[in-house]
Formats: sequence, structure tokens, C-alpha cells
Amino acid sequence: MGRSAVLLLAHGTPDVLGEMAEYLGKVTGGRGLPQEVVEELQHRYAQIGLRETPGVEAPPLTKWTMTQGHLLEQALAGEKVYVGMRNWHPYIADVIAQMRTDGVTRIKAVCLAPQNSRTSVGLYRRAVLAAAVGMEVEFVAGWAESSAVRRVHSATILRHCSSESSEGSKL
Repeated sequence: MGRSAVLLLAHGTPDVLGEMAEYLGKVTGGRGLPQEVVEELQHRYAQIGLRETPGVEAPPLTKWTMTQGHLLEQALAGEKVYVGMRNWHPYIADVIAQMRTDGVTRIKAVCLAPQNSRTSVGLYRRAVLAAAVGMEVEFVAGWAESSAVRRVHSATILRHCSSESSEGSKL
């Protein structure tokens, strides 16, 4: 009998600014974008920490997604957690291939995008199902609508607002 594992799914992000056009081609399904759009997105990604050359750590968005995977694995105490990206490395198909090699036969897939639509989450679902032929897949949907998630987010926002107010900052 095989084992089960969790697969967190995210959008992905290029590793360096110079990969932006290639990355955007994956996001748009191969449709090219004007150079000014590529440059604008390079500028925006640079503002959140993406650089011209690879750093010691993964790019910020990748780093935080991988951190979520590691923290979830610790919280689950014994269940392996993998992370796959739809538009960049590590690609969903490559991660599922590794899961097979590791003996995983049942996947609990969780798309980290909070919105649940056929257009958005459906792309992740299709990528997983295409790569996981012969494996059992449970796709967890609608997690962001959970009352527990709302309570945690509300408490975090209120705590942040309280600390901002006490420091004299305006929201």
C-alpha cells in the first residue's frame, strides 16, 4: 500500500528579473506581451525583492511558499508536504514525478490561491490530474471560505491595526 502526501500548489515566480518574459509566457499560455508590460512587471517584482542575479535564498514569493510547506509539514508531524508551481520551478508535473519516486500514491492537493474558480483553481486541478495519472487525488477546494481562516485573518488584521494605532500611524 502506498502512502499519502500533501501537495501545495502555487503560481510560481521567476528566479531573476531576466526570466520575466519567459515566465509571463507561461502565465499567458504562450501569448507574448509588449516589452513595456514585461518591464513594468520587472519593476514591480524588483520592489518586492526579485533581483538581476540569483541570491542565496529563493525569490521572496517562492521562499514564502516553500516556508508554508515546511511549516505545514511540521504541523502535520509525519505527513510529507511537497510544493509545486504552475508557472515556474518546481513545476507541478516535476514535483508529482518526485512524489511517485518517493512512493506516494495518494495526493491531497491544496491550491494556495484563496479564490476558487474554474478559471483559476481549475488550471491547477488540470495540471495535477494530468501529471498524477494512476494516483489517487483529493483536491481540497474552498479552504479560504472556512470560518477558522476568517477568524485567524481577522485577529491578525485587528492586532496589526491596534499596533499601528498605538504608534500613531494611519491606515
